[in-house]
Amino acid sequence: MKTAISLILGTLLLCGSGEPCPHYNHVQTAAFYGTVKPPKKPYGSIIPYNTPADAGRPYRVIGFMSCEGSVGDEASILKAMLYRAADMGADGILLNAAQIGQETVDPNRQKFNVNVTTGLIGEMIGNGNKRAYRAQAIEFVSQ
Repeated sequence: MKTAISLILGTLLLCGSGEPCPHYNHVQTAAFYGTVKPPKKPYGSIIPYNTPADAGRPYRVIGFMSCEGSVGDEASILKAMLYRAADMGADGILLNAAQIGQETVDPNRQKFNVNVTTGLIGEMIGNGNKRAYRAQAIEFVSQ
């Protein structure tokens, strides 16, 4: 009996990681939608836009997301960002917004311009195939 219970609990731990998709819990978010959080949106309903012009209508930024990962993780990180944006109540995400700052990327103190989002390309972080993926969560507003 104890063996069966242990087996069931072990299976639940392995299968139920608590994240709806890989990297979901690795995506760092900062929400700034104010005191009233927009209602969650269904997964699969969030649209990624490459540039602000692609959104095609007025919006406000309600959050910022960032995640480090390898080049091979790009698609699953994008999916995780879409899921996080849905949980924030966003209508879409911007992948290539305007630049906002710089960050140190190596011990020689060289600076890289860092986009608010690096979209599907990513900025190099150090050596190897690590990237920082960033996106803005947006909510459409009526005119």
